[in-house]
Amino acid sequence: MDLPDRNGAAPGILVVDDTPFFRQQARDMLEERGYRVVVTGNGGEVPALLDADDICVVLTDLHMPDMSGIDVLQTVKELRPELPVLIISSHQDFSAARKVLRHGALDYLVKPVDNEELAESVNRALNSYHASVREALAQREAQRRLSDLILLKQIGETASNGTDLQILFDKIVDSITLSADVEMVSLMLRDDAGNLSIAAARGLSSDIMTHARVAPGEGISGHVLATGRPVLITDLSRDQRFHSAGDGDRYKNQSLLSVPIRIKDRVLGVINVNNKRTGNTFKAEDQNLLTTIAHQVALAIENFKLVSNLRQQARELEEANRHLVKFNKARSQLVCNLSHELKTPLTSILGFVDLIINFFDHIEKDELRDYLGKVHAESLHMEKLITGMLRLFSIDSGGERWDWRTFSVEGLLSEALTRRGADIAEKDLQPTIEVAEDLHDVLGDPEKTGILINALVDNAVKFNRAGGRIQILLENNEIDGKPYVYLRIHNDGLAVPIEAGEDIFNEYTQLGDINTEKPTGVGIGLAICKAIVGRMGGRIALEKTLGEGTTFGVHLPTG
Repeated sequence: MDLPDRNGAAPGILVVDDTPFFRQQARDMLEERGYRVVVTGNGGEVPALLDADDICVVLTDLHMPDMSGIDVLQTVKELRPELPVLIISSHQDFSAARKVLRHGALDYLVKPVDNEELAESVNRALNSYHASVREALAQREAQRRLSDLILLKQIGETASNGTDLQILFDKIVDSITLSADVEMVSLMLRDDAGNLSIAAARGLSSDIMTHARVAPGEGISGHVLATGRPVLITDLSRDQRFHSAGDGDRYKNQSLLSVPIRIKDRVLGVINVNNKRTGNTFKAEDQNLLTTIAHQVALAIENFKLVSNLRQQARELEEANRHLVKFNKARSQLVCNLSHELKTPLTSILGFVDLIINFFDHIEKDELRDYLGKVHAESLHMEKLITGMLRLFSIDSGGERWDWRTFSVEGLLSEALTRRGADIAEKDLQPTIEVAEDLHDVLGDPEKTGILINALVDNAVKFNRAGGRIQILLENNEIDGKPYVYLRIHNDGLAVPIEAGEDIFNEYTQLGDINTEKPTGVGIGLAICKAIVGRMGGRIALEKTLGEGTTFGVHLPTG
């Protein structure tokens, strides 16, 4: 049985012959057999007729005055290579038959043609035509599938190799635009507020790309976002769900496709395509391809996040390792400093005790008292070193109990200066204190804050030059709208480089070399200060100093 043409009508047969009698005879015979017949006596009309009608077979006379059958055959093969052409001649000419067959004619018939012979030849031609059409469709489908596979391969490689999501998105929309042959593509992602914004697009204005925001359920993209299901529309003007979305400028042929970008139950975004350059509508195979691409995009986003997290963790581990190396180095320095500091008084203690034991009967009473006094002083020094270290460890580990309340810092500062009064007088230091009249109380532990202030005053005395100043300022201050009491304490001793501002507060760290320029101590005073201020929620820093000396600034919270 003959197949209908692409519009569902009977197969169209074009008869080209300059003889009216033959044209009519052929029409009557073919129409009786259910064919649709178009006739012309002028071969020059063939191109227009092929363009205007759905012709399946061409039947042409060989000898015509205006245009020969060979010319008609060549014209048909140029315009529609798949169309079979039957040549009819008034003469049995084997040379002519070979020629027309060589030029692609399907058959060569001689007039007068028997109706059954003609019908059989036309039927063979129709079978040949439909076979050619099916083969062409199969080739196009195979080519399309190959193109789809190439596109998916390209997108997969891009997703695997991409280190920048924006570059990945741009490459994907470019690939879709070329492979799907569409004018508009948009890749939209869900933002923190749950709305869609355009991550990459082609064929849209920069204003739309920048400002477009789509809420869940709003329009076609919002519908896909809310439901997680694709939408394929062949004619938007007739789709009652989204009729208001029709835009003559953006939806030229009223066919569009929108698919979700999803991972399991999570919808990450939407891919939209519309306006096929061929004018055709989108079909199921287009939806399947775009859905696969959307899955690739979703995997790429998840992989990018995973790789980013792994890289961040790697950076954190590297940073932690760097701090650990620095910590271990500082701890080694602590052991070196502490052993050096403890060795000096211990050597002195052992020396005096050994002297007393071996020469007890020969030592005068006053001399013995002097020896025991020195042993006592060195023992106190050792006890101070060990107590400081244990206190730092206790505060750092959170093992200290804190008595939280408000109190005045001014009184603690006066006590600290009084405690170091003898040392201040011995070095002829000049302390000055400037206190704001309305100075607020601070919130913290008075005993821990006393340790902080004593350490800063000790530092200002110990590292000051003879005759130098100790300048202290107490005033109210604000940081980011929060109230603090600001304590600044300056001494005229050796200036600490501002670039050492971080190191001097680190545990176990002290500037200088223990065998040459190292001052007394193991470098825990400022570390204790940092630990106390940090626990109180305040700040401490080395501040820039104009001229000689070193300045520390402390912000203590008031509530």
